[in-house]
Amino acid sequence: MSKNCSLAETGELLKAAKKLVIVSHVSPDGDTLGSSLALMHALRALGKDVIMNVDDDISTVYSFLPGIQEYRRFGADETIEADLLVIIDASSADRAGNAMEVVRPGAVLNIDHHKTNTRFADYLYLDSDAAATAEIIYALLLEMGTEFTTDIATCIYEGIYTDTGSFKYSNTTSKTMETAAALLKHGVNPSLVSDNMELRSRSQVEMLRKVLETLTFLKDGKIAYIEIAPELYDRNVDTDAFISYPRYIEGVEIALLFKQPEENLTRVSFRSKEIDVAKIAVSFGGGGHKKAAGCSIYAPMKEAEKIVLQAVEDLFV
Repeated sequence: MSKNCSLAETGELLKAAKKLVIVSHVSPDGDTLGSSLALMHALRALGKDVIMNVDDDISTVYSFLPGIQEYRRFGADETIEADLLVIIDASSADRAGNAMEVVRPGAVLNIDHHKTNTRFADYLYLDSDAAATAEIIYALLLEMGTEFTTDIATCIYEGIYTDTGSFKYSNTTSKTMETAAALLKHGVNPSLVSDNMELRSRSQVEMLRKVLETLTFLKDGKIAYIEIAPELYDRNVDTDAFISYPRYIEGVEIALLFKQPEENLTRVSFRSKEIDVAKIAVSFGGGGHKKAAGCSIYAPMKEAEKIVLQAVEDLFV
């Protein structure tokens, strides 16, 4: 069980450590990457030794983020000593990939905004009301007295931009907009972020065309799902936005995206209009928010689809 930390206590933990490993969650999105990179820049400015890790591939769509090249993927046989292991935007230990096996930390700190958090770390700062973990990082760096650079501000802004669906999702609050406005004062170029995040490569559009051919409806159109088969999967193609297509079809209440990046691993994304899909994700060891969640099923895609879709269909009995 984690010790709940205040923002000030979280800042003190970070300041006390000399060597830190910062981990972004698997299937990395803009929030986990932007939040982690902003924290990296701030801690390195304090003279800290910081290693960046994600146990997954990073889409090239995020290549504009300052410091993105600092990420590395740990080998299973590695051992890394650190004072503090900091896991960002992950609600459960499995979302950290192999970091908790590779890193030998003095303690594990988890900074998160998911209400489904399983309290797996030694120390936890959790704000489930925050629109994004990046919003938490902004408040944390203010608490720590960080001098905001354009690089730090850009990373935080991108994280908030991602998790609010470019400021259009229902989690966007007045606090969110005030934070974004403050970041602009530190040199953020909104068009740089939006242009990069909205840019679509030819390979992405070509994949989307093939993925949309898999669109399937269940329960009189209340459930819709799409698939990225192993032979179609390409780690260099960002597919996070694909789920928006079944999500916004009239009559669809739950949308799912299945993709198989490895032989016995299937990533599942859930989206809904009102139904709490986080409960389904948690039942499979994942987590997330009421209307946006995900999990990993250690099985081939067709096998994973069978058990997940049955759980989703049971909601409409």
